Amino acid sequence: MEASYALLLVKELVKEGKYLVTFSALQSAALMGFLDEDITDCIVNFLEPTHFYKTMAAEQKPGMMQDVYKITFEGKRVYLKLQINQSGLAVIVSFKIGIAALLWRRR
Repeated sequence: MEASYALLLVKELVKEGKYLVTFSALQSAALMGFLDEDITDCIVNFLEPTHFYKTMAAEQKPGMMQDVYKITFEGKRVYLKLQINQSGLAVIVSFKIGIAALLWRRR
């Protein structure tokens, strides 16, 4: 299975400030001790294609896809959902840790 969006494009959009972070992603990141800058640092500087897990249909946006990545960042296992919206902005849908994130095998 391949990602729906080129990771290099997502990273470039985030680096250029052309991105949105959902409230849910900000909230769950904050609970893990991360700020918005940490989210962007993780994506731009550490996320690699080898962290790709799966692509899935977006629950809230019919017809849109989301790419799921799993990465260990600053000692914490993070589950990320990323997409590019119809306006061409990168969207950080999820940035969280949870039971599912703890059970995945490291890629």
